[in-house]
This record gives sequence, C-alpha cells and structure tokens, in this order.
Amino acid sequence: MKKLLISTAFLFAGFVATAQQDAQFTQNMFNKLSVNPGSAGHNGGICATFLTRSQWMGFDGRPQTHLFSADARFSKHGVGLTIFQDKLGIESSLIAKLAYSYHLTLGAGELGIGLEVGLINKSFGDEFIAIDDFTQDPSIPNASTSAMTFDAGLGIYYHIKDKMYVGISTLHLPQSELEDVADGGGQGALNYASSRHYYIMAGYDWDMSGGARKWVLKPSILAKTDASSTQLDLNALVEYNKLVWGGVTYRVQDAVAILAGVHIPQLPGLKLGISYDVTTSALGDHSSGSLEFMIKYCTNIVSPPKREVYHSVRFL
Repeated sequence: MKKLLISTAFLFAGFVATAQQDAQFTQNMFNKLSVNPGSAGHNGGICATFLTRSQWMGFDGRPQTHLFSADARFSKHGVGLTIFQDKLGIESSLIAKLAYSYHLTLGAGELGIGLEVGLINKSFGDEFIAIDDFTQDPSIPNASTSAMTFDAGLGIYYHIKDKMYVGISTLHLPQSELEDVADGGGQGALNYASSRHYYIMAGYDWDMSGGARKWVLKPSILAKTDASSTQLDLNALVEYNKLVWGGVTYRVQDAVAILAGVHIPQLPGLKLGISYDVTTSALGDHSSGSLEFMIKYCTNIVSPPKREVYHSVRFL
C-alpha cells in the first residue's frame, strides 16, 4: 500500500496544472461519498457529514462552498445522499445526487461498486461589475439566468477496516450542457458544459504503537482530473488514542494546509475538524488563505446485543 501511494503521487505530479474544477475540500479524507458512490455505506452504519469552506479569503466574490452528505448500510447495500452548494462571484451551483452501492467481501476487505444519479443547477446573477460599458458587449449579463440538467457517476471503493482504502471513480458521465438566456429579455446567456472528472483516492493506517492504536499515522492521496488539468492532494494525519488528530496537506502548485480535529468522548461517533490553507501560488500575494470546518457523526443502525448471563440458584 505504501508503494501504491508513492507511485500514484509521482505519476500525477508530472501532469499537475492548477485549475478550479469541481469544488475542492482540504478535509477530503472525511468526504469520500461526494466523489465516489462506491463508498456509500462503507462504515457499516449511518454517517452524516457537513463541510463549509471559504476559499481565497480577501477576495470579493471568493468561492463559498457548503456540502452535506449522508449514507447508510443495509446488509450488502449502501445508499447515500449528497447536497452541494457553491458560489463564485455571480455564478452559483447546486448539486443534489443519490448514490447506491453493492458491497462484496473480497479477501480481507470489502469492495463497493456504486452508481449515483442527480441534478446540476447553474445560475448567473445580475450583479456583474464591468469596467467598460456592459451594453457594448452582449455576452455580459445584466439579468439573472439559470438552467438544470441530469448528472450521473460511477465508482468502486475497496477498504480493509482500520487498515487501508483505495477508490476510483468518474463523475459527470453525461457531460451535459446547460443553456439559458437572461430573464426578462435582458442580455447575456448561460452556456456551461460539464466535463467528465476522474478521481483516484487511497489511504493507509499505520499503527505506530504496535497494535494498541494509540498513535496512528494516516497518509492519503486524492487525485482528480478532467483529462486537461489535474490536481493532486498529498495528506498526512497523526491520530492519538482515537481522540485527537493533526496533520498537513500539500496541494501541488496551490497550497499547504494544516488540519486538526477531535473526537467528542461525550458523544461517541461525533468528530469536529478544521483546516487552514496557505496559498502557495501567485494568488497568495492577494489572499489570506482558505478556512474549512467539518462536522461528522456516525452511529450503528442496530445496537450490538447486550450480553445477559443467567445464574441458576442450583449452581452458585
């Protein structure tokens, strides 16, 4: 697994170019469902995740991203829901999708094969600020516009509990186009073509305390590409006693991030996380970084049976 992580990192490092494709999250290791439907239900119970991200702070109209996802496991079947909202300047995106996965026992772990279907809505507002007279350029909108289209994706996800995971997925399979003219006869139009995206993720848990899992190193990678540009995240977290974690992420040619989080002992299954990105590209001269918060809660669908012992009065 260590060789796989290193080899994949070097493979994608040769193709990296910075671009804003699907919205990114630094805490991607806690957010597998949104990019791989094969992971739906892999935790074996019910999980819900909320992420909110403010990117490139210091810019007006900077990306503001919110995501809610939830998944559950029923026998060999996993189901999931993802709702995603992103706003960048006058452009707003809303994605809602349902995922289904079927899980097979394979060796020491499980293989999830998943499909997702959903809707993409894109809209442009009317608050565009132009330096020149916008009436001279009919492509600049002076009225709002929006359009909606169908979306779908596929993914496979293999994991060995508390040991490793690896997944491959492709999203936006139809490569649908969204088109609409400005409301009320205004000028400008929405013309957006979604590109097919491919994701590779992998992670490994290395118990540094000889089986006690007091100190666990968790390296992972997430690579995504639309076949014209590629983005690669290299992550390393250290978790102490299943209570707190901290680590770093390097997003090639874009940012270095610090991550931290805590499990809440009073509410088993609840974890809180935070990350802060320091921009390393030219945008760093004008941005004060990116800030992201996470809340995640997981629980079993069926509580483990309570062990009961019967004592006969005949045998004390």
